[in-house]
Amino acid sequence: MKQTLHFTARIVIVSLLFIVLFSYAMFQGGFVSWFLFYSFLPFLIYMIALTFYPIDKWDVSRKLSKRLATAGETVKVHVTIDRGFPFPLYYCVIEEYFPNSLMKKDLHFEKYRHMDEKGYLDEARQMKKISFPWFNRHISYDYELEKLPRGEHQFRALRVKTGDFFGFIKKEYVFKLDNYLLVFPYERPVQLKERAYSFEQGASPSFKLNEKNTNIVSGVREYVPGDRFSWIDWKTTAKSNQMMTKEFEQEKSVDMMIILNAVHEESATPLSFEGAVEFTASLQEELHTKSSQVAFMSLGDGRRYFPFRHDQKHRDMIRHHLAEIKPIGKTPFAQQLERERAQLPAGMVVLIVSHHLDAQMLDSLTRLAQKSKRVVFFYVKPHEHLDFKQHKLVKQLNNKGIVVNVISEEELTKREFEVNT
Repeated sequence: MKQTLHFTARIVIVSLLFIVLFSYAMFQGGFVSWFLFYSFLPFLIYMIALTFYPIDKWDVSRKLSKRLATAGETVKVHVTIDRGFPFPLYYCVIEEYFPNSLMKKDLHFEKYRHMDEKGYLDEARQMKKISFPWFNRHISYDYELEKLPRGEHQFRALRVKTGDFFGFIKKEYVFKLDNYLLVFPYERPVQLKERAYSFEQGASPSFKLNEKNTNIVSGVREYVPGDRFSWIDWKTTAKSNQMMTKEFEQEKSVDMMIILNAVHEESATPLSFEGAVEFTASLQEELHTKSSQVAFMSLGDGRRYFPFRHDQKHRDMIRHHLAEIKPIGKTPFAQQLERERAQLPAGMVVLIVSHHLDAQMLDSLTRLAQKSKRVVFFYVKPHEHLDFKQHKLVKQLNNKGIVVNVISEEELTKREFEVNT
């Protein structure tokens, strides 16, 4: 309906121009009036042709240099327009429709220097490109999306506008182009000052995460790249005529659970939640690298649980979830944590990352600590927002045997995290 009205309006404008000029030449007469009429006639014919020229038949495409990126990176975008008939166009304006999720920027750890400022990361992204194609059938241009924010970004449309020399006739069309971009949270190394691992027998802590117990040989197997030279079983190698290595009884890691608070809190700043997500992603990657049995759960608008698995697909699923997660839950985190406490097996090490702390959470964490082997609480909060009440809650958690790490601007602006477990 809207396009029909625009088309009708353009026809009316061109018709009025023709009638006015023709009437002027007829009634005025003389060389000058007819000269003006015939001089402007080619422009009128061009306007009529442009009115009926179908720009919606153009072949428009958008290509991203990559579909998966990390927060703060730059992605290049290439847009091409191909049109079959070389109709002369004076100008062509191409405008992108960016999703709301891209109206922010990410500065890696530098953004946390303004952690207590709301709206600091807002970015009014806009992309307009003008070209003068004339008879060219192929139009292309490139631009860059810099400082990409974490999230799932859907590109839906691209608008093309053109018109005549004088601006009487304007045409535009919105092309539906679907492109998908997933931006993972920025990850950093995590230095764990104390790690909760144990051997298969006994409960003594073990700080050698990747080494094997070389005292007990459980068997032999074929050599694979990465095995140590000292593990080679030379006798079996000589008998079987192929390289064989010894197998040892491996250390068994304690089952660990990471729980992320994804509930929306009015008092929390957006960067507090971003810091919680980035730290969770970094901690998850660190524990997976150390061959730990790690499960992950987020509690917010819904419950998302990823069980104990140690394969790349499982890690990718967690990273994808952390890339798209938003603080939109309404049920208090303490209430959800209390509901999950009854389902968690006893003897686990529970690592909780949260951007909020109150008295209800104190009670829930205390009851959780009575069931778990250890509870470690990572509290992401700007230093200016840590008042006397917050310090009192942190002290009470420490007194109840819960390890508390307060992660503020000082920790978030470093190139690696250093925390106690």
